[in-house]
Amino acid sequence: MNSLFACQLTLLMLNADPASLDFFEAKVRPVFIEHCEKCHGSGKQQGGFRLDSKENFLKGSDSGAVFNPTNPADSKLLKLLHYQGELKMPPKGKLPDQMISDISEWIKKGAPWPAEAKKNQNLVASSATDHWAFKPVIKPAPPKITQPSLANNSIDFFIQAKLEQNKVSLSPQADKRTLIRRLYFVLLGLPPTPQEVESFLNDPNPEAYPRLVNKLLDSPHFGERWARHWLDLARYADNRGYIGVGVDRTYPYAYTFRDWVIQSFNNDLPYDKFLTYQIAADNPKSGASKSDLAALGFFTVGRRFINNQNDIIDDRIDVLCRTTMGLTVTCARCHDHKYDPIPTKDYYSLYGVFASSQEPEELPDLGIDSTGPDAQSFQMELAKLIREKEKFETDNAEIKKKEPRKFSESIKPYDNRIKQLKAKHPGSPPKGMVLLDKPSPVEPVVFIRGNQGNRGPQVPRQFLEVVSGANRIPFKQGSGRLEVAQAIVSPQNTFTARVWVNRVWAHVFGNALVKTPSDFGVRSDPPTHPELLDFLASNLMEDHWSTKNLIRQMLLSSTFRQSSSPRTELQNIDPDNSLLIRMNRRRLDFETMHDSLLAMAGSIDPSVGGRSVEMFTAPFSNKRALYAFIDRQNLPGVLRTFDFALPDTHSPQRFITSVPQQALYLLNSPFVREQSQKFALRFKNTDDPAEKIGAMYRFALQRPASAEEMDTAMEFVKVSGADGFIQLAQALLAGNSFQFID
Repeated sequence: MNSLFACQLTLLMLNADPASLDFFEAKVRPVFIEHCEKCHGSGKQQGGFRLDSKENFLKGSDSGAVFNPTNPADSKLLKLLHYQGELKMPPKGKLPDQMISDISEWIKKGAPWPAEAKKNQNLVASSATDHWAFKPVIKPAPPKITQPSLANNSIDFFIQAKLEQNKVSLSPQADKRTLIRRLYFVLLGLPPTPQEVESFLNDPNPEAYPRLVNKLLDSPHFGERWARHWLDLARYADNRGYIGVGVDRTYPYAYTFRDWVIQSFNNDLPYDKFLTYQIAADNPKSGASKSDLAALGFFTVGRRFINNQNDIIDDRIDVLCRTTMGLTVTCARCHDHKYDPIPTKDYYSLYGVFASSQEPEELPDLGIDSTGPDAQSFQMELAKLIREKEKFETDNAEIKKKEPRKFSESIKPYDNRIKQLKAKHPGSPPKGMVLLDKPSPVEPVVFIRGNQGNRGPQVPRQFLEVVSGANRIPFKQGSGRLEVAQAIVSPQNTFTARVWVNRVWAHVFGNALVKTPSDFGVRSDPPTHPELLDFLASNLMEDHWSTKNLIRQMLLSSTFRQSSSPRTELQNIDPDNSLLIRMNRRRLDFETMHDSLLAMAGSIDPSVGGRSVEMFTAPFSNKRALYAFIDRQNLPGVLRTFDFALPDTHSPQRFITSVPQQALYLLNSPFVREQSQKFALRFKNTDDPAEKIGAMYRFALQRPASAEEMDTAMEFVKVSGADGFIQLAQALLAGNSFQFID
């Protein structure tokens, strides 16, 4: 092989990110195994080409390379798959379009291929036991530091100890104006009002900051902000994606899961129960109430893969294991995990749990009474439709008796109208998108190479050996979902508390302690502060799994209250600020930007919960962005532009981009223009331009305008004519949207 060619390939594959490698394992390797290795595997190498390892793939065939690293889209492999030329692969029939699309995407990413696993799986398991995440959580004592006066709580001791190793200290505390803005955006996703800012600035009491933390944690808007973080993980959407032509794709009750998550955060539902209810709320032994059945939407709001049950179950295993434990179990669907000690047998043990669960045709009521005009309207319309159906039955009693099949077809429109009314009317009682155990559990078998038609040995429904040990007991209670939940929240589980602490830390501080929040396997980056991670994980379990107390501890630390001003001391050795020498600066995400615009305009609807609404066409809704109808198949362009989490799969963290479309949206969007007009009208009580401009700055940016800003704004409105203040309002709101939290 040409040495330059080999170097290019090696660089491409070594630089592959974990998500690309996971994509290969889930989408590409199974195709190679099923469709290619019979002719290009260990037993046979037609054309001198072997496709069962990275090394062999790089060698290509007798006629040359199949992959072009300098121009991947021009790779020979793609031409073969697309039947472009005399030689076509596979020769007996073209692969399905989706498979070709997946391989094309993999090629264009640079054909990332994981390094070969050790042949002896026992060696993999043995080496994995030395990995930090597989070791028990042991609570360490806070380290000693030379400047304890800088520390406000235990978190600071761990952070400062690392900094002292580099001969630096925590940054000075940020000013109060910065702190209140930081707290509001982290906890509520909303800006403080000028009155709230001034009240905090003028309060000299040392307890003013802790009081503000407690006030915001008790706000109903706290649950709205933090629910969105969880919905990213749960791949929330209001419909199922593509399932065929002419079929209703809507999930009319997806909103009940979203609202349950909001209330759970607001009520500080212990995290172990929070997980248990989402896995097994239907089990009477779970301790869940009737309203908690909505929690099972965690599994059921996902994609439906054109009703391919194997893919649906795979998706549910993925969201369960990556969200709760940071384990990529679905990599073991077709073969033993290439890195982590997760054999294929363990995958199919969990497969059996979900194969033993089903969604009922009639979803259960949640026991939540609907009141008000909408509920009354619903009852009236429902009674009307029922009367019409009963009249039809009476008028066609003879047909029902003599031609039951014809009658059954004739009455369907009445049943459908009643069904649609229950699903879509705003006054309809909420229902839960539940999973229930099948009457008889499925005894799973291994699908060899992931092929359902190639059945291997039977396996028991039981939990992962890497978590529960070799002496685990097979599940005995129905499908086993409750026992899965109990194994996940067990104090002996080395992953669950660490994974949740890491996620919360990332949302509070802007950087995770473990940079791969949904992969704690052997390929994961080690924690930047492993002792701190275990300290907080231990605290979480000791504190009855209270998420609010965990967040409170972080917010009250000196580390969180640091200034975000750049420092040069660690610029070369810590450019990512992993050691937290200062607070991280963060851009507002889409939801915070959208909700801030509504808040500035004075038009935001403060009501919590409710059905999803159309948010991106006029007339524009005043609800928070959390309540936007999320179309999985046709995600609105504005959400894509602002790095919204794609709902097709579990999203551990959002990308952050700066692209021209973002500025163009803020300059040209009818929604932004509408909020700008409303914002400008809030200051119509004064004719003094300077007073009006000063008030607009305090509202939009939570600070006074500088002298230079005041002069520029005065000149701008002077030359802009009648719309000057509206244009200034739009500029301020757009500027706020692109601001950092600090």
